Parts: sequence; C-alpha cells; structure tokens
Amino acid sequence: MEEAIQEFKNIILSEEEGVSTITLNRPEKRNAMSPELMEEFAKALDMAAKDDDTRAIVITGAGEAFCAGGDVKLDVAKVGDYVSDMKSKRSSRMSVMAQAAKHANALIQPIKKIASMEKPVIAAVNGFAVGGGCDLAMVCDIRIASEKAKFGEFYVRRGLVPDLGGTYLLPRLVGIGRAKLLTFTGDLIDAREAERIGLVDEVVPEDEFESTVYGLAKRLAKGPTRAIGAAKREINKALNMTLDESLSAAMAAQLPLIQTEDYKEGYTAFLEKRDPVYNGR
Repeated sequence: MEEAIQEFKNIILSEEEGVSTITLNRPEKRNAMSPELMEEFAKALDMAAKDDDTRAIVITGAGEAFCAGGDVKLDVAKVGDYVSDMKSKRSSRMSVMAQAAKHANALIQPIKKIASMEKPVIAAVNGFAVGGGCDLAMVCDIRIASEKAKFGEFYVRRGLVPDLGGTYLLPRLVGIGRAKLLTFTGDLIDAREAERIGLVDEVVPEDEFESTVYGLAKRLAKGPTRAIGAAKREINKALNMTLDESLSAAMAAQLPLIQTEDYKEGYTAFLEKRDPVYNGR
C-alpha cells in the first residue's frame, strides 16, 4: 500500500487498523471529478478491494469540500472539442460519441466499483457534496456528515440529468417525490435536512466528525468481513427482487458463511460468553 500511495497525484490512499482511507485530493477545485482523478480513484478502490488487510473503506475529500461533482471547465472544454470535431468533419458522429463514452466511462467506473465491492464503504462528507459528488456519497454504504456538509443534485443547473447513479440511488434513499423535487430544482440542502429525509445516516458536529467516522470504520473492520460483504451484496440485489426471491438468495448466501472461520469464532464466543475476535476469513 505504501508504494502505491506514491503513484497518485489526485488521490491519497492510506491504511491503518484495517481501514483504508481514499481522499479526493484536488482541494483547490473542491475535489471536482476530472477524468484523471477518477481513473486514479478506480485504481485505489481496486487496491483496497484486493488488500486483505483492508476490511473497511472511508472515502472523503481534502480541504473544505467532499466533492463538487464534475470539473465544469474540463467538461465544457471536452464538449467544445466534440462539437468542433463534428463541425470540421474531422470525426464522424460515431467517433465523437465513442470519445464521449470513453470520457463518461472514467467517471462511472468508481461508482460501479463501490457498489459491487464486498467491503463496507463509508462516505465521510466533510463539506459540499453536489452533482456527481452527491451521487458518489449516495453509492457508499453509509453516509456520515459533518454539520458543515451540504448536498445538492446540481445537474439541472447545467441543463443535464444525474448520470452517476443519482436517478437510481436518490429515490431509494429519500422516496420518489423528494428525489424529483431535489433533481428538478437543483436546490442545496444542509446536513440536518439531508439527515431528516434519509439522504444521510448521521450528522455530527465538526469536532466529533473524524472520531465518529473512524469509530464506526474500525468497528466494521473488526467484524466478520465475509458476512458483511455478503449482507451488502444481498441487500443490493434485494432492491430488484420479490420477497420470495430475496429469501432464496439469502439462504444460498448463508451456506458458504457457515464454513468460515468467522462463523466458528462467533459461535464459539457465544458459547464461551466472550466477545468474538474475527479475522475476516
């Protein structure tokens, strides 16, 4: 992990006590999502997912923002290039669309990796989480926000639709009506309102923010890793299942867990009336 940290320009990756922290590190741009940042982000997520010492992940932002969404200047320049290519006939429509798809794919990959990763991911929202930054927070398993945090689906302010998971995630967290209200208006809401409507799981004062985030992260890192991963997978799958389908899927997921060392430790600790010590296997 130490060697990998040196590879990144826009990301800080660190690991301590079973918790990997991935910090978006463009504070001068409020950690806006450049393709380069998101490519590094995807690599950092892959490294954390494969690292046996990592049993929980925290995602946060450097400076005063969590993430301000897409880098507007870069996006405008990229669109300008596409339009220029079309007008000068240097590129076919299919070629231009392929370039646009490649640009979009760099932004989408981290979202997919967080959703599919069988380790718990906490969004530590320390400031503004707007547009794609709001979507990024929502795809994490748990959201803890500082009282200074603010949230907004700003896409409509640029004449766009949420494209990093907002249309899927927001209705599931806050309900269809509120999701449409936030998406149609692009309004900014504070952390307490976000908590009230279910967008955030916990809001804490700034001076308690770090201790709350890492208190939970370390607790999860000491838990039965495979069981937590399986539970995450089954909860996500159940969103698109009937009750009967979910019951069958959960039972199928249970069988391999009975064979794990963590299950044996949990069962033995219960009989011996002591706290279990899980090793994640």
